[in-house]
Amino acid sequence: MDIRQRLLAAFDLEHKDHLAAIRNALRDAEATGDAPDLVDIHRRAHSLKGAARAVDLPEVEAISHRLEAAFIAVQKGEILLDPASVGVVRRSLDAIEDLVAWSLQGGDAVETAGVLADLDALAAGGGGGPVRAPAAARPAARRPPAQRDRAADADSAALVRIAAQGLERLSETASALLPEVEAQAGLGEQLRVMRREWRALDRAWRHLRVQIGRGVRAADAGAGADALPDALEGRGALPALMAFERRFRALGGALDSAHRSHDRLLWSMRRWGGGLQQDMRRLRMLPAENQLSGLGRMVRDISRAEGKEVEVDVRGLEVEADRTVLQRLKDPILHIARNAISHGIETPAERLALGKRPAARVTIAASVEGARLRLRIEDDGRGLDRAAILRKAAERGLIDAADLSASAEMPQERLTEFLFHPGFSTAAQTTELAGRGMGLAIARREVERLQGNLTIADRADGGTAVTIEVPLSLLSQRLVFVLVQDQTMAIPSADVVRLRTASAQSLFSGTGTPMTRIGEEEIPVTSLAALLGMEAPVVPSAERGLSLVVVRAGDRRLALAVDRFVATRETVVTAAEETGLDSGRYLGTVLMDDGGPALVLNIPGLMPLPGSTLPAPARPAEEATPARAHILVVDDSITTRTLEKSILEAHGYRVTLCVDGREALERLSEGMEVGLIISDVEMPRMDGFALLQAVKADKRLEEIPVILVTSRASDEDRERGLRLGADAYIVKTRFDQNELLAGIRRLL
Repeated sequence: MDIRQRLLAAFDLEHKDHLAAIRNALRDAEATGDAPDLVDIHRRAHSLKGAARAVDLPEVEAISHRLEAAFIAVQKGEILLDPASVGVVRRSLDAIEDLVAWSLQGGDAVETAGVLADLDALAAGGGGGPVRAPAAARPAARRPPAQRDRAADADSAALVRIAAQGLERLSETASALLPEVEAQAGLGEQLRVMRREWRALDRAWRHLRVQIGRGVRAADAGAGADALPDALEGRGALPALMAFERRFRALGGALDSAHRSHDRLLWSMRRWGGGLQQDMRRLRMLPAENQLSGLGRMVRDISRAEGKEVEVDVRGLEVEADRTVLQRLKDPILHIARNAISHGIETPAERLALGKRPAARVTIAASVEGARLRLRIEDDGRGLDRAAILRKAAERGLIDAADLSASAEMPQERLTEFLFHPGFSTAAQTTELAGRGMGLAIARREVERLQGNLTIADRADGGTAVTIEVPLSLLSQRLVFVLVQDQTMAIPSADVVRLRTASAQSLFSGTGTPMTRIGEEEIPVTSLAALLGMEAPVVPSAERGLSLVVVRAGDRRLALAVDRFVATRETVVTAAEETGLDSGRYLGTVLMDDGGPALVLNIPGLMPLPGSTLPAPARPAEEATPARAHILVVDDSITTRTLEKSILEAHGYRVTLCVDGREALERLSEGMEVGLIISDVEMPRMDGFALLQAVKADKRLEEIPVILVTSRASDEDRERGLRLGADAYIVKTRFDQNELLAGIRRLL
């Protein structure tokens, strides 16, 4: 970097410290009624002026100079530090923050004439004339500093500029490497099995060799000529046996050596592969300030466009997260802020009438909890309008009259869910910034694409709080794998509080809900299988107990009963939107060692609303199993077969899998009864069209509904499938599991 860039970087830190100190002093004075430390405030304004001059930021210097003069006048008693004066000071501080952001990052030029005029008027009102800025300090048509100084010194060895796409590809490669390394552990297990087999053969050979030796000695003595034919043909076979033993021993030595080498290489691959992934993760991790530092300016621009005064407090931007995650969070945060300003924050006149400060306060706080980035956006506005939300929900048919009459008892989580429906808005009129009811829906969708969750709640002190939680990195996640109804499923470890085993007898009833006690906390217990729409497991024997995964969503805890714990490992999660999964229930999928996918659960999305009746953690052994519709899934892709099986079984269906049309037809010909067939089209031996034709031509099978799920999207293929008798035709490129499930419900 050149000297100016270094100075700007230092000034960036310095000016934030001064602005934060002045803002905090004014805020504390308003809250307590005590006078702020004017000497310290004046000193900081003076320091800002000098530092701005050193880095050639004349606009910042001009505003700081006027601020310094204003604080001197306040100290002398020439100006009262009333709400109007404080408002001018706050706007001046915002302008300084915006100017520094512009100098470092570019963008639209910052208008300072209004702020300078306000400061001049403030000084004039105090009995003095306007404070004149030096000519150089007046805004002029200059080249944006971002263009003038952005490039780093070409000779600098500290920084290297690389294309973002290249970094993304390298990150994906590093992420894909670890599962491959772990797959090598399976090869190690095969080598261990081979070694055990070889040792068993070795023991058998030693025993056989003893028997052969005894036979030869008996034959030589003439007492056992029948034991070994012709004493192993006059011992001519002995060299061959000795050669066999040498080769057998050499094979055992080579097997031992290969096993040791594999273990050594696997250890090395894990070490270096893990190191590479950690290095790539660190390369992608940036301070949140890198991407979100302009939020204060953006929120203030939105508020001014709405004719409202907003003081923005952005905290915790020193925390680090993946660059891609931070970039994609910008839009959701702005949608939320725009919604808060338009719907939640009152005008200055309304706030004064309510006894509030004319300037509202919006706080954006970033923090890290485990492996998750947590963003909390709060405002001190009017809060959620419960009555307006319920009226709108009733108008749109989202609740009935009974719900509306019992609205006072409706849990807040259910109430806020209405706000995320596309087109849902309580605004009286539509403006350029709000009123269409899409902002929160878009924000939640983007957060879910980041495998996170978004919630809204009332603040205890009035106003609204929106919380966003997303993984720190999408490069890979640590997952806890569990077995549920013979399916392996995964839960992000960030959502897992602990794993424990408890006997069914140790559970106690709390208002009708089974509970378990962990420490001082009583936690409700339910079956994960039943929560997913499957059958709850049979009550286990007392000595076996229940395997419980205690999960969290915000401040709530829930213990999920699973069949057993499988493993914990770090792996890459393919987002739900790429596989057509319901993002409310699933974050996505991961590939297992056998090549099949496991579903990754979205715990906040699965968590029942407060007051909901939870499914029982287990069912009595004598309870009859309800009949479930039987579906035949035919696809040559193991990933697609396993994914569809997981989705269907999670919704209560019984599923049989076949790899192609011929196997499916053979199973059906053998008398297997199914209620519906879901088939791919392009398969070896017999494709989906041929299977469909064969099913509809057979009098015993023609009534079975058939759904074709294929990547062949042409009108010709669709018409052919429907002409042959397909009951539905779903294109994989826009595969939507809800469309598939709706079709199944319609046909069964």
